[in-house]
Amino acid sequence: MMEEVSVSKRTRIIPACVVVACLMSVALIGAPVSAYNGIQLSSASVGNFTLVDHNGSEYMFSDATEEIVVVSFLFTRCPDVCPVLTQNLKFVQETLPAELEDKVGFVSITLDPKYDTPEVLSDYMEMHGVDWPHLTGPVDDVKDVWSVFAIDAREYVVDAHDDNISDMEGQVHDSSIVYVRPDGTAEELMFLPTGMTLTASAAYEAGWTLNTSDTQYGTMVNGINGYDAPEDWSWWWSLKLFNEENQRWEDSPVGVDSVNALEDEHLAWYATSGNASLLEVPSGDTPSVQVVFPDNTTAASNAPNFTGFHLTQGAFDGADIDVDIQDGSWGHYLNSIDGVSPPSDWSWWWELHVWNETSNAWEGSAVGMDSIDEPMTIAWASNNTSDDAIPAPGFAVVDDSECNGYGWVMGSGNGAHCMCDEGYEWAEDNMMQCVLVESEAEYTVGHFAYTYILDENKNPRVRYVDDSWLASDFVEDVIELAERELIIESESEEVPSVGLIVSVAVVSMAAISLRSKSE
Repeated sequence: MMEEVSVSKRTRIIPACVVVACLMSVALIGAPVSAYNGIQLSSASVGNFTLVDHNGSEYMFSDATEEIVVVSFLFTRCPDVCPVLTQNLKFVQETLPAELEDKVGFVSITLDPKYDTPEVLSDYMEMHGVDWPHLTGPVDDVKDVWSVFAIDAREYVVDAHDDNISDMEGQVHDSSIVYVRPDGTAEELMFLPTGMTLTASAAYEAGWTLNTSDTQYGTMVNGINGYDAPEDWSWWWSLKLFNEENQRWEDSPVGVDSVNALEDEHLAWYATSGNASLLEVPSGDTPSVQVVFPDNTTAASNAPNFTGFHLTQGAFDGADIDVDIQDGSWGHYLNSIDGVSPPSDWSWWWELHVWNETSNAWEGSAVGMDSIDEPMTIAWASNNTSDDAIPAPGFAVVDDSECNGYGWVMGSGNGAHCMCDEGYEWAEDNMMQCVLVESEAEYTVGHFAYTYILDENKNPRVRYVDDSWLASDFVEDVIELAERELIIESESEEVPSVGLIVSVAVVSMAAISLRSKSE
């Protein structure tokens, strides 16, 4: 179905790329409650599935017969979050009460089945000193399991680091959005402009109208400025990219949603009944879009400015999350995210927050997204979400003093560590330094990784986010669920007294030690 869409201005694009595999998880429905340290879930059973374990044997999830099952997702080439998660879970397993040792099972599932063969998983388990099943299998089978758990795993192409700008295949890591869903779950979206982002931005700048439709192949441009392609397909709108090396316009080998606008800064749309030779060589460094209409008239537009509107549009586009931004008399306003709109009674609405670098805290924005110039990071959350409930952004501005100049810092405090460039990795005893190594590109997960606690019926009951949780908190939640399910009597059990310092020290030292062993 075709629809007229509002269009946006586009940021000044800065080319740069690095390595990352980003894990963007779509939340299972749930809400935090005081009884659990993690987030309590109310979800249907994940049912049964069959994969391959670390021994190369068929493994059915029904083989996990324990009354409580902990399920985590990882991949062995992950240099940061995954080793910490594994060590956290090992510590959980070791500190469970004696009565629960045989009643709680653990299962880890790969996010990189192409690389994580049974042999690779077995080596990973040996290195970490864990013995629970680690599962892999055919890519389609593993993806089906991701779908059951609402997991979205993506790989990104390797390229070298470009000073002080980007990560995640050109996503500008000093520009991001923290997106908090109405159920309280959150993720950070880095700015990743696509060809459609650039098209829409240039169109908005020039005042063109766009007629687009969403198809199984992505966004299709059906009309520009009132020139709609006919139903008989006697002509259509075709996309061209400018090749900087040979200074020629070439047909795009991919759809507009798959064009990385950080690499292809100039694109053109031409009606196939028109004369493509009318396209001109772009001048200047400003990203641009040219159009050749069916009657061989032409138009061109630049997209130089970058506001909170562009960051919002670009970040959600890059994460493949549908966002509906309307253009009202007071500027752009956000109507819905991922199909979720405020109710008709306006009991809540999407509210814009900005990050105050002075106080290192979120605060409600006093202006609309159009009035926020050159934003580093913003957040969207329901208006009933307090500022301190929004996770702090995980970006870091790269400079030559960070990570020896060969990476950038993710996280803060005890969780801070370098995200090293391709060809570099952590120093033997210091995760804040990057040293040169001869190895293939490494992968890492996104800012929010998930671990689940399931009951006997395989219903996800509690979820933990990222690797920053304490093993003691996790154990408390396992005990709480065991008591609720009458697996143990509540008056007979006490939570192990594992403190903050012990948990963090043990897990951090283990992760660093294991990193050293792996080298």
